[in-house]
Amino acid sequence: MMRRGAVLFMLLALTVGGCGLRGSGRREEPLETATVPSPPAPSELACIQHPMIDAWERRLRSRPYRADTRETLRRGAAYLPRMRRILQESGVPPSLALLPAVESSFHPEARGKDDDRGLWQLQGATARRFGLVVTSVRDDRLHPDHSTRAAARYLRLLHRRYRDWPTALAAYNAGERRIDRARARRPAASFWELASSGQLPSRDYVPRFLAVVRMIEGVQSCQGPTA
Repeated sequence: MMRRGAVLFMLLALTVGGCGLRGSGRREEPLETATVPSPPAPSELACIQHPMIDAWERRLRSRPYRADTRETLRRGAAYLPRMRRILQESGVPPSLALLPAVESSFHPEARGKDDDRGLWQLQGATARRFGLVVTSVRDDRLHPDHSTRAAARYLRLLHRRYRDWPTALAAYNAGERRIDRARARRPAASFWELASSGQLPSRDYVPRFLAVVRMIEGVQSCQGPTA
C-alpha cells in the first residue's frame, strides 16, 4: 500500500506532463493509501538514453494523455510497492513494476487481443512455462503476486539471454522467435538499430516504457550515456 504523499508524487510526475497508457476498459481497483517509501532513485532503466525515448517522453507529456495516466497510476498505486519488492527479490530491476502500466493499465483482469490476461498480459503457454496454473477454473495470471513472480522469472531469463534490457523487453512484448529472426538478419545490430530500421514488431513498445520509467523516476543521478 502507498502513502498519500508517494501517490501524489507519482501522479504529479506524469499528470503534469501528461503520459498516455493503454486502457482496457475494465473496472478500477480502489486506491490504497498507507505507508511505503517515496518513489525510488533513478534505476538503470531510467538512465537508458536514446532519441526514441526522448521522442516518446515528449509525446507522453502532451495534453491528450493526462486523464488516462491519472487513472492508470491510481490503479497502480495499490500494486506497485509489493510488485517492486517481488521484482527486487527476483533479481531484476524494481522499475519493471511499471511495465503493467503499458501492458494492462494496471487492470488485474485485463484481457488482450489473443490469450493475454492479467496485469502482466501473460499468454497461457508463457504463464505455465513459469509455474502458473491456467485452467478453466483457476487462472493464476489474475493473481497479482503470482503473475508478478512469473513475469519476473521470464524477464530475468530474457535478460540473461539477450544481455541488455531493451532487447529483453522487446522479446517480452513480441516473443523470442521474432527477436531471434530480426537478430539473425543483422547479428551485429543493437536493439536500437533494429528498431530504427523497422525490423522489430511493435518498435515503440520499449522506448515508450522506458520513457514512463524516466518520467516516474527521473534521471538526476544518471552518469553518462547508457543504451
